[in-house]
Amino acid sequence: MNQAVSPLPDQEGKEDIVLSLDAFVRSVGVRKSAPLSVFLGAGASISSGLPSAELCIWEWKRSIFLTNNPGLEAQFSELTLPAIRRRIQQWLDSQGIYPPEGSPDEYGYYIRECFPIAEDRRAYFREKIRTARPHIGYQLVCQLAEAGLMRSVWSTNFDGLAARAAASYSLTPLEVGIDSQQRLTRPTSDGELLCISLHGDYRYDALKNTSEELQTQEAALRQALIEETRSTPLIVAGYSGRDDSVMEALYAAYAEAGSGTLYWCGFGDGDPPAPVADLIRHAREHGRNAYYVPTLGFDDLMTRLALHCLQGDRREAAQHAIAQIAPQDALHREPFDVPEYAAGTLIKSNAFEIDCPGEVLQFDLKTWPTERVWATLRETVGDRHLVAVPFRKVLALGTIEDIRDAFGDNIKGPIERTPVTPDDLKYEDGAVVSLMRQALVRSMAAKAGLETDGRKQLWRSAVLRSVQRSIGRYAVHEAAEIFLRRIGGVQHLVLMPSLKVFDQAGAEPPPEIANPIKLEILGYQHNGPFNKAVNSWRKELFGDDRQAAFTFPPDCGSGFTFRIRRSPAFGRIGLPTGGRPLTVPGTMQPLIKHSGVQLAEPALLFSNKGGTAAVRDTHPIRGILDNRPYDYPLTARGLSPSLRIGVVCPAAEAGTLQSYLQNIHRAFSPRRTEQDYLLDYPGFQAAYGLPIELPAPDSPGWMTCPEPAARNAAEGSLEVARLIDRSIEALQSSYAPDVVLIYFPDRWQSFRGYSTDSESFDVHNFVKAFCVQRGIATQFLNEDTLSDNQQCRVWWWLSLALYVKGMRTPWLLDNLADNAAFVGLGFSIDKSAQRGDHVVLGCSHIYSARGEGLQYRLSKVENPIIRRGNPFMSSDDARRVGDTIRQLFFDARMALPERVVLHKRTPFTKDEREGLRDGLSGVGSIDMLEIQIDHALRYLASTVKPDGTPGEDNYPVRRGTVMKLDDFSALLWVHGATSALNPRYKYFQGKRRIPAPLIIRRHAGNTPLQDMAGEILGLSKMNWNTFDLYTKLPATLQSSNEIARIGSLLQRFGAASYDYRLFI
Repeated sequence: MNQAVSPLPDQEGKEDIVLSLDAFVRSVGVRKSAPLSVFLGAGASISSGLPSAELCIWEWKRSIFLTNNPGLEAQFSELTLPAIRRRIQQWLDSQGIYPPEGSPDEYGYYIRECFPIAEDRRAYFREKIRTARPHIGYQLVCQLAEAGLMRSVWSTNFDGLAARAAASYSLTPLEVGIDSQQRLTRPTSDGELLCISLHGDYRYDALKNTSEELQTQEAALRQALIEETRSTPLIVAGYSGRDDSVMEALYAAYAEAGSGTLYWCGFGDGDPPAPVADLIRHAREHGRNAYYVPTLGFDDLMTRLALHCLQGDRREAAQHAIAQIAPQDALHREPFDVPEYAAGTLIKSNAFEIDCPGEVLQFDLKTWPTERVWATLRETVGDRHLVAVPFRKVLALGTIEDIRDAFGDNIKGPIERTPVTPDDLKYEDGAVVSLMRQALVRSMAAKAGLETDGRKQLWRSAVLRSVQRSIGRYAVHEAAEIFLRRIGGVQHLVLMPSLKVFDQAGAEPPPEIANPIKLEILGYQHNGPFNKAVNSWRKELFGDDRQAAFTFPPDCGSGFTFRIRRSPAFGRIGLPTGGRPLTVPGTMQPLIKHSGVQLAEPALLFSNKGGTAAVRDTHPIRGILDNRPYDYPLTARGLSPSLRIGVVCPAAEAGTLQSYLQNIHRAFSPRRTEQDYLLDYPGFQAAYGLPIELPAPDSPGWMTCPEPAARNAAEGSLEVARLIDRSIEALQSSYAPDVVLIYFPDRWQSFRGYSTDSESFDVHNFVKAFCVQRGIATQFLNEDTLSDNQQCRVWWWLSLALYVKGMRTPWLLDNLADNAAFVGLGFSIDKSAQRGDHVVLGCSHIYSARGEGLQYRLSKVENPIIRRGNPFMSSDDARRVGDTIRQLFFDARMALPERVVLHKRTPFTKDEREGLRDGLSGVGSIDMLEIQIDHALRYLASTVKPDGTPGEDNYPVRRGTVMKLDDFSALLWVHGATSALNPRYKYFQGKRRIPAPLIIRRHAGNTPLQDMAGEILGLSKMNWNTFDLYTKLPATLQSSNEIARIGSLLQRFGAASYDYRLFI
């Protein structure tokens, strides 16, 4: 059972001062006859377009830094990154004249230092206030005031947002300030909202520097606050407690007897700040009720209060206001469009048009299984020529006689024929598609004399190859997997050649045995062999006729019939950069079902060797070698002059590791098989232009990790993780390296982690989570890496990891559209939890238009909806995620992006779309894209022969090929053939089989397909954890899912944001 109040320890023991958010809402709701007052700080106005006090301080610090270090503006554009802030602060500290970070007088000091002229300080705020608009939190304050639930708004803000919001409602705002405090003496009437503006310690000038009269007037306002809190509950939101004058007034207020409760609402689920906790304890010591409430921000807080406390028409009005904050057409989705080009090429699929039966049998059951419904139906059917699936009732293909024989007296009512609609066939994992596929596979197996699992696989009985492994011999059979896919409104059968593996007893081995055997055989099944395999299955299954027919049950005259076209679907790909015109034979024209376009390889940005200008290259290693990393100006200016490495290593391997690490300065050449992509590694400093500091054993930067005493996997894994954590902590406090290198010997292999039915533990993830919370970057190094025979590759990859984790930037995307934000949404789900008690964490990872990972924030999905094991968000959860994205980007740029692009691996539900739209209000354009690696569709590339007709290509479909499937879905080859070092030669990364395209489904947005695909292509080059030319997914999804897995161990939500380089 979740407790509403959680303990917070202090010096004298534990006190229950933290009140959960839901309990707070109920507390206010049960006493809504007593009007509330609210005290707002700058945090309440962030979503309205105004920076927080902390963000203002950092903007002033950056401005001071950049005007003293001109030419570094691009390197310091992302102010939310901790590494950027740290470098600015280090420079400020080195000057010896600025206050230390976090000191109470930073705000007043830095605004005066940045803008010594008072009128300049006023101008700074005047422009920000002019463009600000009251967001939903302020609007709901007014709705609560209209209902008589909110009587006054107090604030040190001088943005006037509460009064401006009230002017749009049936309210008269009574603005009270130091120059109009007499208004406090008159009683307020219904329909009036008091808006009291306090000066605080600093506005445009320090309070102590204002006139004696002004200070007296401010003191009168503070006294009025004391009187207000005596009997009126006070909600504090968005306020850090920065002003001593205000905090002194609150101390005085809650030292007096009274009935007014203090609810201090903080952001995030961390512990209350010490000054706030002290105030709450002070209030309690004087007999007052006071609580700290962790929240998700001012807007979310007011939304919860309004929806809980308002009723009837007023609640509907609040819901309408929430829905109206985002334009209603934000969820409009524009159909994809592909331009035509004279030059082009053809690509050939493994998809064949199919007509499925237009009806199925349907009946109900008297008694339904209480669990394992699908499995129970399969068991009931047995080995009959009958398939059945649950879908509201039971749907079946077979004969009525077999249905009666299988289900007997449990059949309720008649067995009827019911039509199959196109929507029934829309979902590949849907019940109707499953039913059709089972029937088709069985019919195919019976007609062709093949073996089948009765669900999706067919295989030949003859053994293709016998494979010997240490634990036995395995028989390998040629197989095909059958998929049913709706493409462009037409049903297709997708035929995927595969293998089936059996042990000597005829049983299927586990995947860890079968998959390597399959990869060994299929890994080099490129265009030619793959095409041969598809044609072989096509001939065996479909024969030579233009159309093949399969009836289920087999050999049943009144059965259900499938009809399959023998020729596969083709796509025509246009070449915008030109090429030989393509002549398509007339007989092939009807087979071209789709069209697409070939996109150029995205360029990356680096620095020239002087650190004075940006240069471009498509190849990350060549870009580094021929030039310098993007942030080389930091090295050239002495702002980050070296990279300091710390080491954690067991004593037994110290000498071996020390010797190996010296190779970082050596040159290595790639093996012959890698020379089509990899370049010579010249040594770390020669490559990156940056000295690297490596420690020696027994030096301060080298920490010996003790040996674990435990012997079993569970105890040993936990002990190893804790020993590594303690070693890192000691190293960080004594040496403060930029990156900690952790050596993991083979003899600890059994201590990497463990997994049981009830729990799992991974040393790597545990250590990463420990270090993330402390801002420590780590790199694991396994013993087998030392003996890898591809040391050129190893040192390129390891050197990049150390450079990046030292909070450096190797490259960015060459993208001039700096007004967009890209967001990857990832989830971590505890599948061992009981149904209904799943813990779901959401990861929002924001990337700039240049592909730079800005910030990662973890958020708890309060009401997850689990569908087929995948978590989805409720509308409220999605709105909170949208709010978080909005705030994170504003923190980074002090402005909202014109466009936000959301990437997710699962569909966007209606609730998710509407919630994200509402949370992202103020953003002009929103794209919501579902992106997955297609597990079934494969295409073969072709070349244009001298006569203009298509010919077979030995290389795969080119990377950057994007092809429209229907109005809202497309295929994109992020993985495919491209040019690496020599533009005249093709390069296929990994050289494994046929590359799988990404399938992209648009759920909202209007960005042209070519632009959208180009962005995904570019983001596939922004994983700084690899020197590969690209990854198979865009960095938004690659990072968000990996981070969510480690982030699930942090148990910190809301306010905590992290640099994602700490996770990789």
